[in-house]
Amino acid sequence: MSSPTAFELVARPEGLSLLWASAGDGADWLLEGELAQNGALKAPPHRVTLPARTLGKVTDLSAALSSRDLALAWVEQGKGEARAVATVLDGATPGLLDLGAAAVSAESARGNIAIVAEPAQTRALVMWRGLEAPCVDPQASACVGFTFRRLRAGVAETTGLPLSVPVPCASHSVQLAISAGRFHYGVCTREGADPVTTMFSIQYQPEYARAEALLKGCLPLGTIDVEGQPWLLGDCHGKRKAVPVPLNDEKVLQPDYLDALQISCTPERALLRQGRFALALREPRAGLQPILPASMLPNGARAGWTGKSLVVVYLAASRLTTRTYACRAGTLQPL
Repeated sequence: MSSPTAFELVARPEGLSLLWASAGDGADWLLEGELAQNGALKAPPHRVTLPARTLGKVTDLSAALSSRDLALAWVEQGKGEARAVATVLDGATPGLLDLGAAAVSAESARGNIAIVAEPAQTRALVMWRGLEAPCVDPQASACVGFTFRRLRAGVAETTGLPLSVPVPCASHSVQLAISAGRFHYGVCTREGADPVTTMFSIQYQPEYARAEALLKGCLPLGTIDVEGQPWLLGDCHGKRKAVPVPLNDEKVLQPDYLDALQISCTPERALLRQGRFALALREPRAGLQPILPASMLPNGARAGWTGKSLVVVYLAASRLTTRTYACRAGTLQPL
């Protein structure tokens, strides 16, 4: 492994795949393996054709699957320098896209770069935490810039307005989600000792924009799409909470506690529910780590639904390990 955060789960129509960056800095350093229902590799992993890295370690690896292509983004870190890098795997020989300077962060930190696929498009949107940037309003401390790029095969296009904020969170500083006709992006900053996530929602037709501060005092863990509505989830002093990101003129609702999440299942479906939050899992799906209880989720893990089982991938004693939960007696139980 190149770093503790150099792995990611991807949901394909046939199930889950695991991607990871090897420690070697030569060509073809990315590996992919298809996971079986029990979390084991179906076959030996294959190397993805990619050029050699030029800077250093791969950290914060993220992936998004569009209608046809798999897009990847990560932060590549060397001595005192970091760059946001991406690639699009579209069947041709892919290259590495240098997106721009990024903040140097701990190798174990997740969530300072995010990528999402744009529906019905063969492209993806990337957002990452950059370097010091001018503040919009005078501040006692310097601000940090956040940048967007739109990816197509071999191309990274500038998009979005420049964004700078004071005192961003050390991890999970970036949130990015797309729902029907809208995209949502968020930045975690600190107001004194407390983190707060400001979520921006942009709608193109008709034009509409909104910004809301959500989950004050909570470190964001990610967003989950529930029937077209993004929910922001956070760790609130050891308690997990979730709040729907308001759409259009919806009022901001009080967060729901998710510290007693109920999980019921059949061999083909699982339902995760507490309060207003209800997430049904049927087809393969990745990115489930924000919602799972801490008892099921080792630190830094990624989680996904294969279509019949829940697989958690984590680093243990320098090796990637899987933990799998299958439906027994109406609830998910470890295999």
